[in-house]
Amino acid sequence: MMKHHVGAYIGMVVAAMLTIAGCTGKGKDTGNSREPQASDTLYTWRAAMQVYGYQPERALQIIDSAVIVGNMSEVQAEVNRARVYSLTQVNEQMDSLLGGQKGAGLEKGRAIGEQLLKHDSLKTNLKLKQEVLDILVYTARQQQDTVRWLQRSRELVDVYHQMGPEKETDALRTEAEIGAALYFAGQQQQGLAKLDSVINLLNESPSFKFNELDALILASKRKIFVLIAQGKEVETLPLARRIIERLDDYEQHPDDYNDNSLRVLKDSTSRAGYINYYRNQAQGYITAAYASLGELGNMSEAYKQIENSFTEATAREHIARYNALQQKMETERQKAITYRANIAVAAFGFFALIVIVFAIVLFRQNRIIKRKNSVLAHEIAEAIKLREEVKVISENSPFPSPSGEMAGDFNLDSLNNDELFQYIREVVVRDELFLDPTLNRQMLTERFSLSKERVGAAFAQGSPFKSVTEFVNDCRLLYAAKLLTENPSLSITEVAEASGFSRAATFIDNFKKRFTLTPTQYRTQNLA
Repeated sequence: MMKHHVGAYIGMVVAAMLTIAGCTGKGKDTGNSREPQASDTLYTWRAAMQVYGYQPERALQIIDSAVIVGNMSEVQAEVNRARVYSLTQVNEQMDSLLGGQKGAGLEKGRAIGEQLLKHDSLKTNLKLKQEVLDILVYTARQQQDTVRWLQRSRELVDVYHQMGPEKETDALRTEAEIGAALYFAGQQQQGLAKLDSVINLLNESPSFKFNELDALILASKRKIFVLIAQGKEVETLPLARRIIERLDDYEQHPDDYNDNSLRVLKDSTSRAGYINYYRNQAQGYITAAYASLGELGNMSEAYKQIENSFTEATAREHIARYNALQQKMETERQKAITYRANIAVAAFGFFALIVIVFAIVLFRQNRIIKRKNSVLAHEIAEAIKLREEVKVISENSPFPSPSGEMAGDFNLDSLNNDELFQYIREVVVRDELFLDPTLNRQMLTERFSLSKERVGAAFAQGSPFKSVTEFVNDCRLLYAAKLLTENPSLSITEVAEASGFSRAATFIDNFKKRFTLTPTQYRTQNLA
């Protein structure tokens, strides 16, 4: 029964799983990796967690190396492996790495997590146990295993209570998981009551900070999940509207929400990403609710009814259905009158009906396109963000600049293909070499005093790019995407030239192939 409900939910609600692409790539085992040293800053928990969402294979390699050089204990490494297998955004890629069976990554993560719960260190380390249970709650929900979902959520609540009063909000966040699990386990009334209780407690919290906001959004989403499973999409509107209101307030007064917790977002970029992500989800729920009423008659009138009385969802649903029934009866009556009157009026009525149907179809199609473009634009923004992070990382890179004081003592031949590509990428991104329209492999070989074969091997075996040209174009496209939104006064031709493209037509063609959107569509989507 749960699978049926979840299927209906997924089909109705816009769920965007972001895919980040940029000037970084998945590492490949070339067979000539050097032995990692304890001083290597590449092999850390932070480095693995920065890439595990979209480069799980690379993250697992970093974790293994971190254990070898002593930067991570084996128990912590197993916790991180479970996180990579379960929570990566590229589930199909992970499943492929594990043999191709769908859901293999989740199953692997669950197996590691359950084995960890038996480890002696977790009996005394509540923080580590909390991390493991967090992963197991997620995997159980994704696998639609209500028994484990309920069991692990209850265990996690107990751990939060043991950790002290400061974890009360985290406990409430997990209580929402229990409410949803109870509903799908067949205890609908208890589940809804639990969800309502959590939402009320969070709304009435005397100190409503970021941790409470985040927990409230999750609890509201769990209740929306349940309502859609019941076929009550209209009743999700108050919850979705409330999420947007809270996010609007957070956007306007971020300092008021600072609670110094680990969850709090400390910079404006991450805050904007967080707000946009959940605001778009909430808007998706609202769209789904409207769509559920679209077949019932005069759509615009139904929307007006909903917007004017969304605080009373049940009454709103009855009013909408009553109006729809009245509209249907009126339509049938008009059809009968028209048929009896004359053929001309009947033909006109039929034509009007076709126009209405076409308008509804067009409306829905436009909504779908807008949501798709929004998701694509968000993916591009995430890729730009990642490129900027790479640029910041490169400024603190352990590799010297080719023209720096250490350059004379630095031997590029000692690097393997992965490391050489990383070095070249950092210099190209940091110094924005890609803005030179003439940049090619020959120029790179001269700048780094390497042979064409050495540079070619670094890109062929140490990067996700097929060639230097593809890599350089990718960097230019991300730079161009940033210019499109930050400098709206620039024309497309000016953006192309500023990004290193010699021809605007080439830029537009490459942009469309890379991001699916044209430059104009992307700019319009971000400036709307």
